[in-house]
Amino acid sequence: MATIYIGSPLLWNCSLEEIFDWTYRSGLDGIELWAQQFFYHGFRRNDYLRLAALYPLKSCVHSQSWDLNLASINDGIRRQSVTEVKKSIELADSLGVDEVTVHPGHHTISAISEHSRDFLRESLEEILEYGQKLQIDISLEIMEKIPKEFVTSMEAMKQVCGDMFSNFVYTLDIAHCDSEEEALTVLKDYGPRISKIHISNRIGNTFHTPLSRGDYDMKALLPKLARYRVPLVMEGFDSGRELSTASENTKFIQTVL
Repeated sequence: MATIYIGSPLLWNCSLEEIFDWTYRSGLDGIELWAQQFFYHGFRRNDYLRLAALYPLKSCVHSQSWDLNLASINDGIRRQSVTEVKKSIELADSLGVDEVTVHPGHHTISAISEHSRDFLRESLEEILEYGQKLQIDISLEIMEKIPKEFVTSMEAMKQVCGDMFSNFVYTLDIAHCDSEEEALTVLKDYGPRISKIHISNRIGNTFHTPLSRGDYDMKALLPKLARYRVPLVMEGFDSGRELSTASENTKFIQTVL
């Protein structure tokens, strides 16, 4: 049976209690809690712990990633980006959560890219060491193929991580793949290293559309993804109070799985 999480940005303007209650009442299994949302809305650790004890839901944390770049050529931005990821790891530790999703860095500008991989490797070394210190798994996300992103495949991930590769786990994002076949190949070749799968659709270069609307046949794909028995995390962003995308995705999944 599939394990389904919701990415909390689909419930962006909900309170922490509303996030837990909606997720539970919708029959889902867990929450990927975005650290940026937690900090931005001023959620409190004790409230999370109370709700986690009340609702039988699993959780992981998605690190802060907006405005950050772990591969920046600007030392100050790179250092602050590492600091913000560490704060996300600390948040997971304080909430009793054992995995944090981290976005790799990107080129500052494509014309100056020769040192990006080295800068990113240094950042990841520090993040990995901090995660190991707090006994938190770091799950690096494979990014979409857009300008400035360069960690867009597992092969690129291996080049960046080097001998650290086996110390990380990885998050596969379906919308970041250029085809359904690409996603299934990654799972076939690297399945044991994949800790979760972000699920949403895409329309051309518009990423994270609702599951039922996009280029991919999610009715056919979702059962294939579910066979890998890792959490499937509904992704997207919705600032409305109607929670229409979250509801639409949940109903779609319930008809497929």
